[in-house]
Amino acid sequence: MIKGYLNQTATWHYTTGLNEYGEPITGSKLIKVRWEGKRRLVRDNEGREVVSEARVFCIEPVKPGDILKYEDRDWPVISVSIVPGLDGSENHREVAV
Repeated sequence: MIKGYLNQTATWHYTTGLNEYGEPITGSKLIKVRWEGKRRLVRDNEGREVVSEARVFCIEPVKPGDILKYEDRDWPVISVSIVPGLDGSENHREVAV
């Protein structure tokens, strides 16, 4: 249902694990998003209130700590809300950056 509205592209940078030295192993991928520049107050994973500059809708498993690159700027992911569909399964994610 939301796929028709994902008409923008961002590069998703994520961590897949740690190597034998404890350093993060990263990956990146182009994903379809709906980017809405709207400032609002959100809570991060540790419960602190922080200002989010935009909200992003996507269907990829983006998580806090990841980075979305959009319009030549790196946007750290602050928080993620999973939005269920009518059948109860995950429909999409709303990401605060």
